[in-house]
Amino acid sequence: MTDRIELAKNYDPADVERRLYARSEAAGVFHEDPDPARPPFVISMPPPNITGRAHLGHASTYSTMDVLTRYHRMRGENADWLPGQDHAAIATEAVIVRELKTDGITRDSLGREAFLARAWEWRARYGGIIYDQFRLLGFGPDWERDRFTMDPALSHAVNTVFLRLYEEGLIYRGTRLINWDPSAKSTLSDAEVESEPREGTIWYVRYRSADGGPGIVVATTRPETIPADVAVAVHPEDERYRALIGTHVLLPIFDRPVPVIADSAVDPSFATGALKITPGHDIVDYEIGVRHGLPMPSAIDFDAKLCADAGRYVGMDRFIARAAIVADIDAAGLLVKADAHQNTVPISSRSGDVVEPLLSLQWFCTMQPLAQPALEAYRAGRVRFVPERFGRTFAAGLEGIRDWNVSRQVWWGHQLPVWYTPNDDIVVALTEEEARAIARERFGHEDLRRDTDTLDTWFSSALWPFSILGWPEETPERAHWYPNQTLVTGREIIFLWVARMVMLGLHFAGDVPFRDVFVAPLVFDLQGRKMSKSLGNVIDPIGLIEKYGADATRFGIMKQMRLESQELRFDEQKCDEARKFANKLWNATRFVTSLPEGLPRASTLPPLETLTIADRWILTQLYRTVATVTDAFDAYEFGIAVDSLLAFGWNLYCDRYLEATKAPSAKATRAAVLAYALNTFVRLLHPIAPFVSEEIWLALPHDGETIVTASWPDPFQDLAWYDGPNGRFERDAADFERVIAKIDELRNARAEFGLHPKDKLELLAPPMRDDLREQLESQANALVTIDAARGTGDDDIAAILKAIEMHAPAAVLRERYTRERTKLVAEIARGEAKLANAEFTSRAKPEVVEKERAKCDDYRAQLARVTDALTVLGDA
Repeated sequence: MTDRIELAKNYDPADVERRLYARSEAAGVFHEDPDPARPPFVISMPPPNITGRAHLGHASTYSTMDVLTRYHRMRGENADWLPGQDHAAIATEAVIVRELKTDGITRDSLGREAFLARAWEWRARYGGIIYDQFRLLGFGPDWERDRFTMDPALSHAVNTVFLRLYEEGLIYRGTRLINWDPSAKSTLSDAEVESEPREGTIWYVRYRSADGGPGIVVATTRPETIPADVAVAVHPEDERYRALIGTHVLLPIFDRPVPVIADSAVDPSFATGALKITPGHDIVDYEIGVRHGLPMPSAIDFDAKLCADAGRYVGMDRFIARAAIVADIDAAGLLVKADAHQNTVPISSRSGDVVEPLLSLQWFCTMQPLAQPALEAYRAGRVRFVPERFGRTFAAGLEGIRDWNVSRQVWWGHQLPVWYTPNDDIVVALTEEEARAIARERFGHEDLRRDTDTLDTWFSSALWPFSILGWPEETPERAHWYPNQTLVTGREIIFLWVARMVMLGLHFAGDVPFRDVFVAPLVFDLQGRKMSKSLGNVIDPIGLIEKYGADATRFGIMKQMRLESQELRFDEQKCDEARKFANKLWNATRFVTSLPEGLPRASTLPPLETLTIADRWILTQLYRTVATVTDAFDAYEFGIAVDSLLAFGWNLYCDRYLEATKAPSAKATRAAVLAYALNTFVRLLHPIAPFVSEEIWLALPHDGETIVTASWPDPFQDLAWYDGPNGRFERDAADFERVIAKIDELRNARAEFGLHPKDKLELLAPPMRDDLREQLESQANALVTIDAARGTGDDDIAAILKAIEMHAPAAVLRERYTRERTKLVAEIARGEAKLANAEFTSRAKPEVVEKERAKCDDYRAQLARVTDALTVLGDA
């Protein structure tokens, strides 16, 4: 056993948490090396952006990773939580561009090389902020294994994957529809596009028939794209338009004929049931255009201005052009009506600008051949989702997968390993030296220019579970730690990140990257609203730490986690309750460590035959708690684990058992049992509340230097004294439960009788064991009168307790009932006088008068009861 510490009088989270975290980090307790002798438990941290700051979602999601790692480490597994950060290409570039703007500098005027130098400098200056906040939250990843998505080794892995996919024909260059951010001047992934409801207008515009007929009315929210319309589509079974299919209608204003086509993608119930087809500016239109072999002109350019064949609107901003085109359509008599309409507008999460779907020459990855093995792995149970329903989200994304646009028009990121000759021949290679050698061999010269685009951030993130383990090299980490055991993530990136990791993990690392995917719940406020600055309901977890401490913040968050709801409606009160719980445990520990008989040198139990009934009860409850918490952690039921910990620590140990140990018969064993149970309990508590658990553990008899590497309580070893569900421990525990119930009954009776603390409740009881009588005396503050010889009375505790008769002293009851009678008589007189007042009964509302009359009737009933009681006591 290592030396014990002495606890301060008061628990100060700020002092304890910072001191213990620094101690753990300095001791390297979070670091692991691969150890094939132990089963692995590895989590790869979802890499937070270097622009990020910790928010309540981080506190929730990342706390679960810390809890799981600490738990599995205590189980004796080769547990490691691998940290890292993402370069967050577009977000980081946007931040730096804004900084440059304040100095009057643009990205292009600075130049690529200087801009990238500025970006690396920015990362060094600000990238560690979120890590510092993670430390405040008590997170203990293996900091020695920290990775960054643009580390040289990870960049090599990215280039290797790109090259191999290209050589396999799965990466290609082509013109497709992409998400374009006009402000960031880059394509975006679907994850960077947010759908925002906005009040707008839906215009009903007539497309006249080319033969002069009335044609067809089309509803549109984007009239600015009319110059790029190439067809009008209707549902093939829509009888209203069957005769028009195959004919031509004229574009409003432009009078260019376009065909009327039939396609089942059209919803005949929406608006007029006729859809203008603009393949260059809408994904549904694009897919219809592909099916029908339609041309794909563009009406809007990369500056979000009208272009090409837009006539007098060329060069106009898209929204200015919208108003101008609507006005001209109206002037031409082709605007049928305009209705208010709530649109779902795509917004760039990076710049806040409206995203424009545009046709662009980009690099794409063919996904279907990669998706099929991933889908088969899921269906075979090789990847399990918790909760299970999110597996359907995963499968649906793979089943409807489209090719992935992997190129971005930003400088910060992994530059494409692509070079072009003067004739635009493509060379893909790991390095420029290799590219020149290939160009010489294939094209006879080495005059190359490199593609300026970078890869989508999700491309490097998709390799994360195996790239951080050294792939493509064979390493001990990759051999023992791949696949990981668990991934913790959010539902919004199941397809965008989780699915891509599974696809590329299978394709390049030979197996799925993880076995379990725990989908963390979304965090809402108590009203069920998402947290946002505009609503003013954002909660800073660092502020919570300052108020309650990291342990209480984590405990409060985890208490509210429920798999069945998948909504964490955050209640700050739970953190305050957790703070009070920590203080209660602290004070209980000070009581235990100050016992006059002293604590044993080792955390062991006294001989089992010497244990009291209360000892056996608390140990049985401890056994049950170990089983419940263990099962809960294994099932990712963190809320259930917290409830069990709270119930044992607060209600059973502190409130019940501590009181029970004050009985004289308990003193022989209490020190050892109190210390043993508390040592076991704080080890259960440690994964969720790492600091208060460690400080208490260090104050108790313990083995080892730190609770971080202490053993998890094992029912088959540490708790081997438990003799099963039908053994003496369970029988004694059940009997003590009956004693507790009787004590509660006595306390309630004292309250009912209104006894002063110094007044004793008289009990007439049959003979009972000394320890039971002591418990009744000490915990219920009651005087026990034995009506026969003491005896043992241990044959049937339930019958003994049931036979107890409770009596309050007559003088005490007489005083109480007399006092109550005087009060009731006064209340009745007051009420009757009020009801006799004509001014009150005439002016007050009828319901007020009736309420007063009911109160008087109730007082009279109470007076009758009190009078009867005084009559029994001989004082009518």
